Amino acid sequence: MENTAATDRDDDDVRILDFWREGEVWFLDCFPKDRPWADESYLEEVPEDGRGQYGVKVADYATVDGQRYQPGELVIAESREKLRYLAAHLNRVQGLVFPWYDRIVPPTLWLPHRRRIELKPYRKQIEPALLKAFFITCLGIAVAFVYPQYLILALIGAMHFGLYPLVQNSSDWFKRVDRYSVDDLNEQLTNGELFRRWLLSLSTFPIKVAIGILALIFVGQILVDKDTSFQGLPPSIEAAALMKGEVTQNGEWWRIVTTGLMHGSLLHIAFNGMALFSLGRVVAALANPAYLVIVFLLTVITGSLASIYLGPPNPSVGASGGILGCLGFLLVVNRKFHDIIPSYLNASLIQSTIVIAVFGLIGSMFIDNAAHAGGFLGGVAIGLVCYPWLRLGAKEKSPLVTSVAWGCGIILLAGVAKVGWELWQVGSVGG
Repeated sequence: MENTAATDRDDDDVRILDFWREGEVWFLDCFPKDRPWADESYLEEVPEDGRGQYGVKVADYATVDGQRYQPGELVIAESREKLRYLAAHLNRVQGLVFPWYDRIVPPTLWLPHRRRIELKPYRKQIEPALLKAFFITCLGIAVAFVYPQYLILALIGAMHFGLYPLVQNSSDWFKRVDRYSVDDLNEQLTNGELFRRWLLSLSTFPIKVAIGILALIFVGQILVDKDTSFQGLPPSIEAAALMKGEVTQNGEWWRIVTTGLMHGSLLHIAFNGMALFSLGRVVAALANPAYLVIVFLLTVITGSLASIYLGPPNPSVGASGGILGCLGFLLVVNRKFHDIIPSYLNASLIQSTIVIAVFGLIGSMFIDNAAHAGGFLGGVAIGLVCYPWLRLGAKEKSPLVTSVAWGCGIILLAGVAKVGWELWQVGSVGG
């Protein structure tokens, strides 16, 4: 609902600073109850030297009346009129400070909804962006087929600049925003802002370490392939990726895990790394970091098995099965807590699912759709099995979940060691 909220409030004829009456903070009455993010401490605190005064937090470099300001700087204003003047002349404002509130008020909470959203004007405002996204999508796909040498770049451009906005705008267009009351809109507004800040406040260090390990493995692949002469498949892929004949005929079942730790190109690991970080942090926050380890490993395996038995005989490599597993798992988690989690997260998850499915169909010549589907369905299955025990934002986990997570973590570390060993052997022979 955040996009619709911004649309509605942009047309408000009440100026922001005129709306804020002394001593009042409108959104405190809209705070969500009994949620991990139901705490105003997630709003940035006003520094000691700025409390009890008006002020503005600068978002971009700007010069006002010969005074140079930089991003993140808190500028104190002597009066409400001075604050109004600064806010009007700065390029962008990151937050406002009022004398009676010790938190910096972000732009999303400057004004509440004061009326319901009318459906027809709302949809009319979306239509230009919807048509633009449709045109870019068609153009990107056309370029991909007319100029096959630019296939991957054209499809990536079509996905990010066309397909993603197309699905997002289509989803927004079909929303029945006119059914929400003013109180509903303001509660969603406050809940969404606090949820976003809560999510950003959580540590992502373990996920960054995991992505770093994947990056190191890829560097090892580059070094091995660079130092060996080969025709056909790169030696690193033959060494530890999902070579299906080696699995089914020679019993090298360890490849169903190691393939999820390797990648085929710099672009491949870059996209997978970003996707793993984006989805992984949400899994860790909403369920528990233990579930991230479990879901990733098990869905790498289900994706690999689907690729072996349902996909083409070509070799397969990449963490996509585990990433799609996280997406499937999150859809189930979101379904259980759909009355609590902001609606934009569900919209984003559905958007990602649709885009990946369409992109997979278009790029089926280089995408292992069986592995993607196997990982996604594996994630949904894990979510359904764990459904009764899922707790939103749970910091504590059951002994069973802890034990399973430790077991999965050990297997993943063993997979990392196995990939390293196989690459070292290939490099030794090549050298």
